[in-house]
Amino acid sequence: MAVTPSFKEQAEYLVNILLGEEDDDNDHLMGFRCLQPNSESAEDQAIKSIARCLRETGDLIDKKHLISFTREFQSLAANHAMDQACELFSNTVNTIFQNLFKENEFAVEEKLLKISASLVMQTKKQIPGLIQEIGTAMINFIATPKLESWVRNSNGWTNIDIE
Repeated sequence: MAVTPSFKEQAEYLVNILLGEEDDDNDHLMGFRCLQPNSESAEDQAIKSIARCLRETGDLIDKKHLISFTREFQSLAANHAMDQACELFSNTVNTIFQNLFKENEFAVEEKLLKISASLVMQTKKQIPGLIQEIGTAMINFIATPKLESWVRNSNGWTNIDIE
C-alpha cells in the first residue's frame, strides 16, 4: 500500500514546483523533500497544475509592501531568524489580503494562496539568493490548519480550482 504524503510534504511539493524553473519538469531542484512517485497520482498532477497557475497570478503586491517585506525578510534571514521570517511572511500576506479584500468574501483561502504565491514570486526576483528561505516561509504558511482544512474540505488538491 502506498504511503499518503503528509499535507506539509504536499505543500513542499507545490512550492518546489512554484519556485522551480519555468520549463523544468524535474521539480526537485529546490532542495526540499520531493514527492517523486513511480506513477504520478491525480493529487500530484493537481498540485503541479495549481503551482503552474499560481506562477501566473501576477503582481498582487503593492510595491511599498514588497520593498518593506524584502528588506525585513533579508535582515531576518541574514540573522538566521527563520521563525521570525516565516511570521513576517504570514503577517504580510494577511495584511495585503485585508487591504485588497473583505474578510467575508468567498474563497478567502484561494486568495491567501494567490497572494502568498505573488509575494514569493516577486521576492524571488528581488532577492534570488534567498529562494530556500522564501520557499520555507511559504511552506509554513500553506501548512497552517486554515489552508489544510480548506484543501481537505474540498476533498483534496484535485478539487481546488485556481482562477
